[in-house]
Amino acid sequence: MEWANAKKFVLVLLVLLNVVLAVLYQRQKRENVMTSVQEKVTFEVLSKNGITMYTDLITEHEPMRRLICRNPIYTKERLEKIFFDGQKTIVIPSEGKILYRGEEAILTMQGAKGEVVYDISVGKDGLSKEDALEQAERYMKHLDREFHHFALYGIQEQENGYCVKFFQKYEDKYIFSNYMWLYVSKEGIYRVEFCDCPVEGYVGERKDIFYADEALLTFMRVWKQIKPEQNATIQRMDLGYIAVESSGKSADGSGSYAVPCYVISVMEQEEPFIINAYTCQIMDMQKEIQKNTKDDSTAS
Repeated sequence: MEWANAKKFVLVLLVLLNVVLAVLYQRQKRENVMTSVQEKVTFEVLSKNGITMYTDLITEHEPMRRLICRNPIYTKERLEKIFFDGQKTIVIPSEGKILYRGEEAILTMQGAKGEVVYDISVGKDGLSKEDALEQAERYMKHLDREFHHFALYGIQEQENGYCVKFFQKYEDKYIFSNYMWLYVSKEGIYRVEFCDCPVEGYVGERKDIFYADEALLTFMRVWKQIKPEQNATIQRMDLGYIAVESSGKSADGSGSYAVPCYVISVMEQEEPFIINAYTCQIMDMQKEIQKNTKDDSTAS
């Protein structure tokens, strides 16, 4: 009888514990969600400073972990298979770079970063955005075995055609330091820029991130410093990851850590504004990528 009562007591205790944990979880979740008042104030402050948002405001801010990204290893044969349809190339070493010259293209590798220039004419006469997007997606399908989980991010019209941007996705977040940018003209894809440091997974504990309104205020201050007389229109804002050097390379020296970041795209600005979600400090995406890919990841 005493054992039966003890079992009932334990079961009741477990039920109560689950209820308490559920309440604490919901409270924590509410604490990580921006209130309607915060949203309203954010839009008012931006508007008073000449900044308009044509996109939704990120309102959920769960603590996030870092990611570990490995440096890729490119052999000459692998690069020839990917970008030259298996044709042999001539290797031309250069200071800090390696050039691979083929019959119809030149590939330049600098660490994990690469640029392919195809020998075709440029110009967008008669090229529609839909046609450019179709060509880019067909090219990415061809690369799918080598560059995994890249998703379309956007397309920009340029003087010689269109730039179609893809970024790698890990779960539901873009990895902005892993990119594939395809430049499309009426004759086809004439240039490719890429960087791909494969994501190994999460590392470390979850850490609180700054809210989107705080990131927007950081953007506003920077914008006012560099273009005090000009208004800004934010057309997109994302919460994703970017590889940084912060505490050096990964523990074994073979990769880098990626931290959460806000990416703010401004109309008529070619480069987005990157804000570290841990520190709420402005970052330069291309400089961060350059710092983290300076190690040679190619072999001749």
